[in-house]
Amino acid sequence: MTALELKAEAFSNGPAARDVIIGRDPDILADIREPGVAAAIWRRTPEPEFQKWIDALPPDSLPELRTVVPVHLAEAAVMAACESHGVPACEMRDTLASDVGALALMLAKTLTVRLVRLRLDVSEDVMCPKFHLDNVCARLLCTYRGAGTEYVPENVAHESGRIRQVPPGGVAIFRGRHWTCEERTALLHRSPVATPESGPRLLLVIDPAD
Repeated sequence: MTALELKAEAFSNGPAARDVIIGRDPDILADIREPGVAAAIWRRTPEPEFQKWIDALPPDSLPELRTVVPVHLAEAAVMAACESHGVPACEMRDTLASDVGALALMLAKTLTVRLVRLRLDVSEDVMCPKFHLDNVCARLLCTYRGAGTEYVPENVAHESGRIRQVPPGGVAIFRGRHWTCEERTALLHRSPVATPESGPRLLLVIDPAD
């Protein structure tokens, strides 16, 4: 066995992060840095008026976005995406853009980065149907419309009763494959099962891009 193979085996048998920390304060997201924590979830409830507005948007008006920007330009990027997709100007549109900007700033502060990769994904199909780890350091996910992301420890991924779900509007930071510590990440996640009655899902994805 080569030195590289020995190192890889030692890593796979080393300490594993699979804990999920959940709280109703946004500061909970910073706990992703704590030993053993594979995901930090801010369990927040969307404002009823905002949820009613975004659920009522026609599918072709849901904003889609893929870009890399300095964190302070995240809000402006969402506003531009809304305008290009014909989202009517209103208080709720401003709320969406400012929320994405605030979440981008939270991730940037937590991971000490200046650039973020922003995605607003609209899909009626299951984007990532299999439980997996992302090929990033960490990833922030927030479902604005539709069902939230599902997650499960890798050692019980075959047990459907152990699967948990981020609530709609909740914010989660999941460690990825490239988390910079000696702990491997042992918590997997996936997109929820799509149903015809649920309509298109609007998912925010923010990755560090430095």
